[in-house]
Amino acid sequence: MTKPEFSDSQPRTFSRRPFLAAGASLFGLAALSACSSENSSSGQSSSSPATPSSTPSASPTEQKKFSGEVTMTPETGTVELNPVETVTVAAQGAKLTSVEMTTVDDQGAPVTAAGELSADARQWSTTETLLFHSDYTVSWRAEDTEGVEGTGEFTVSTVSAANEADVALNISEGATYGVGMMIELNFSEPVLNKKEVENAIVVTGGGDQKGAVRWYSDYMARYRPAEHWAPNSAVNIKVNLLGLDIGNGMIGNANVERNFMTGDRRYALADNNTKTIKLWVNGNLVRENPITLGNEDWPSVVGQLVVLEQAEKYYFNPGSLNLEEGDPHYYEPFWATNVSRLTPSGVFVHQALPSAYSSVGVANVSHGCIGMLPADAKFFFDTFAVGDIVETINTGYPQADPDDGFGDWNIPFDKYNDSSWKGNW
Repeated sequence: MTKPEFSDSQPRTFSRRPFLAAGASLFGLAALSACSSENSSSGQSSSSPATPSSTPSASPTEQKKFSGEVTMTPETGTVELNPVETVTVAAQGAKLTSVEMTTVDDQGAPVTAAGELSADARQWSTTETLLFHSDYTVSWRAEDTEGVEGTGEFTVSTVSAANEADVALNISEGATYGVGMMIELNFSEPVLNKKEVENAIVVTGGGDQKGAVRWYSDYMARYRPAEHWAPNSAVNIKVNLLGLDIGNGMIGNANVERNFMTGDRRYALADNNTKTIKLWVNGNLVRENPITLGNEDWPSVVGQLVVLEQAEKYYFNPGSLNLEEGDPHYYEPFWATNVSRLTPSGVFVHQALPSAYSSVGVANVSHGCIGMLPADAKFFFDTFAVGDIVETINTGYPQADPDDGFGDWNIPFDKYNDSSWKGNW
């Protein structure tokens, strides 16, 4: 059919639709519009007026907003968070659909903290220790009771590097030491909460006897059992420092553990009265030989000391004793043979110089050391080891300070924990 053309001069005519047909059509459209509006995010119904001259349409609807509440413990923005503390994300009036806690490591690689969602999906919690000096972002998604989704982020920063603390032990993993070995702990930061740190030190084995800690400074402490370690036994040391506040906001950044063995029970007794030394192994006297001790100006200290290190050759320099040429006690530097150190200040067991051989067993000519003839020095070096006990008596001189070497065995055990107690040194 050809569409009629109209001109402005020609009147336009329109055909009228039957009334009932129009009413039925509008009713159907109005019903559809109302049904559509009821399922919108606003939840409100609306309808367009049924008029024959307009086409009904759905009215605009408001988008539903997330009605739940999601919070984090600790609160967002927290800094210097102890990495052992649990981070928790909780939802009220909603259920969590995902939570991710992320940061980057020292190399810039992404790291995701492990966490666990509760059975009712209303709480998520970390399940591992976080990294130190790290900035974390906690991203979450949740659905409220009407299925509307909400998202958000929290932030938290863990203990900074400046507030970390660690500890170093003088024990090598798997090594064997004598029964007099001391456990020394050196901290990177001053320890103010000493009792808390003492409680974090757990030592088992070695006879499973009672032990104690003595503080020599805020940075250094030692642990010893009541008696010498049991011979040929295993010892385990744990310092549970991770997350521990050692004082002044300094937080331990790691637990430290070591295992070592003890050897045979070896003990040496040097007696100035007889100018001899007796060597015992497991209670059996295995050797007695002559010695020379410190002269009148450099007498040998008394008491129990512990072998700290050994060397077949060791360079002795008089400058370490502030001795210069012209001093009556000056000696030419030399390489000592079969050397066992007893104190950092310079007490050794070693082979005497050839010029002193005639004095061994007769007179004291050393600068505080225990000098022996070559075969005897070799036997001592081959038999004794780091951690073994050497005791000297009857020189009339005091003990070495307990922090000059391991003179801890000269302190009665019931006084060991009292850092103010002073003995014969």
